[in-house]
Amino acid sequence: MRRILMIIIIANTLGQVGSVRATTGLSIYEIQYTTDANGISPQNGNVVDCLGGIVTHKPPTGRPRLIIQDPNYPEGWSAIQVKDLYSTGVFVEVNVGDWLSFTNVIVEDNKGTTFLQYIEDNNAGFSIVSTNNPLPVPKVVTIDEIAAPLESLDVWVVPDHNAEKYEAMLIKVIDVYVKDVGYGKAYDNYLLTSNVDPDLTCWASDYMNADKDKGLIYHPYIEIGQNFCGVTGVLKQYTSEQEGIHYDYYQLLTTSTEDFTIDQTADFDGDCDVDFADFSIFAEHWLQTGCAEPDWCGGANLTQDQPDGLVDTFDLLKFAQHWLEGR
Repeated sequence: MRRILMIIIIANTLGQVGSVRATTGLSIYEIQYTTDANGISPQNGNVVDCLGGIVTHKPPTGRPRLIIQDPNYPEGWSAIQVKDLYSTGVFVEVNVGDWLSFTNVIVEDNKGTTFLQYIEDNNAGFSIVSTNNPLPVPKVVTIDEIAAPLESLDVWVVPDHNAEKYEAMLIKVIDVYVKDVGYGKAYDNYLLTSNVDPDLTCWASDYMNADKDKGLIYHPYIEIGQNFCGVTGVLKQYTSEQEGIHYDYYQLLTTSTEDFTIDQTADFDGDCDVDFADFSIFAEHWLQTGCAEPDWCGGANLTQDQPDGLVDTFDLLKFAQHWLEGR
């Protein structure tokens, strides 16, 4: 009887081994962090195991790839692209929000971007560690941190690579407008300019945006002069020194319509964030009645679906939900 019980215990223990999350391997931070002036990973060319991160985007077209981010490193060096080199469809069942870890993947720097190359012939593998994870909160950066390149004839080059730490991360710029379109080697970039300092600009593009209309270069929201309280996306670098054309620049790549914030809810003073200045305006309208369109009591009647026309605790709760957004 004891022998049978011991066999059952051993069998159960062995059966659990395969489901235990691997604790060995490199974090995305350890793969991405570099002091190289050109942003090349110190692991470039190596075969590694990677502890991975949360899938933040799965482009709907093109070569199968994933963008993953480790939320444990919110300040930088925390995200990376994963490519299925031979388009085998291995990522078909992977969804945004899944945490993936990888084994036997090749680190490759190609045209300025660090990838994990997934090659089944090299015994690459991955595990879905968990599902339905909330996506990392986009890091708000200033436009000069991901500045547009300096331009001359067929040359687009950034003055430095300070933006490298944000590569593939979810980031956000705030209070900007579309100044111009048609930039870069593929003319798919548009110029986002700060409403606070018009000398600050960055490049954005929509080619990975799942909601972009087929046949169009840009998302329908993109029109010259359009203001945005915020634009979110993942950052990608492009470099090339081909004869006759030279470029080295960063793009903020939007992924869906939700990446564009035109009006910031609860932003009563119009500065694209929700702070004490907005709370002061809200307080001026506290318990005000008769709220109706188009003013809705200075916007303080946030629960316009409620028929009471009153600024009350329901509006306060909604205000609290947006507290410090846009900052």
